[in-house]
Amino acid sequence: MPEIRRDPISGEWVSLSGDRQTRPLTVSSQLPARCPFCPGPTTEVGLYPFQTAVFDNRFPAFNQPGASEIVVYSPDHWADLSTLSLDHLHAVWTAWRHRTRDLGTRPDVAQVFIFENRGTKVGASIAHPHGQIYGYPFIPPRIQREWETWPDPCPLCREDAPQLDERTVLTTPEWRVVAPWAARMPFELTLYPRAHHADLTTLDSDSGRGAMAILQVLYAAYDRWFGHKTALVMALYQAPNRVFARERYHLRFDCLPIERGPEKLKYLAGSELAMGAFVGDMLPEQVAASLRPLVQAIGRRL
Repeated sequence: MPEIRRDPISGEWVSLSGDRQTRPLTVSSQLPARCPFCPGPTTEVGLYPFQTAVFDNRFPAFNQPGASEIVVYSPDHWADLSTLSLDHLHAVWTAWRHRTRDLGTRPDVAQVFIFENRGTKVGASIAHPHGQIYGYPFIPPRIQREWETWPDPCPLCREDAPQLDERTVLTTPEWRVVAPWAARMPFELTLYPRAHHADLTTLDSDSGRGAMAILQVLYAAYDRWFGHKTALVMALYQAPNRVFARERYHLRFDCLPIERGPEKLKYLAGSELAMGAFVGDMLPEQVAASLRPLVQAIGRRL
């Protein structure tokens, strides 16, 4: 069972669990017949027909207090967010939105975090495309820092942000994609609503469809740019629960590829792992100039 401990030096919370070493591992070449997320009488999803499935993680990072859930996007073993139909993507969005709402009402959940580890290079232990939802029983350090320093006016609402045009990759009436001003990873991109929203629960169905269509474009653009299925972390940042004036936070999706070029990975080493101080390999303006033509070409239908 997971145990939450607080570092007496840094004050940061850590979840520890010896059971996670025994969780199942499948690789991308493994047949669906042996996959725990494919339909079957003894698998996690069973035989009941589904479009998108959400269930408790049997090897959780958090478990009372907190929550740790799996989101299997599709019963198709090979389908991920870059290949699903827009209607199917909307089902994923709806699942995310409902879980944000439901977990947000729980007294033991301080932060709802939706994310995907895409590929074994970023820690995906099951090949079947899926995401996860953490209900942290504490506010994680990054969100805590953002919450304590969030400027007024909101930096994501500003249309005069530093070099915004040079960093913008794609815009629609409702959404914008930018290379962040101070990116952590070389090809990092941020997708956010141009209107201010603190979490998914205040976005309507049409906005959700738009966000998922853009996210699909970004996945496809990364895959085309790097020439293979790109290893990345997709992170959805939302306002923490039950804090004063939580609506001042502005939700966003961060796409964090760990690749910095052909056959080159961005390794988190001394400065990043030991000090939490990231050292970048590219300027965001360079990233935007590189990816903008490809993203806009793929996203012409938006």
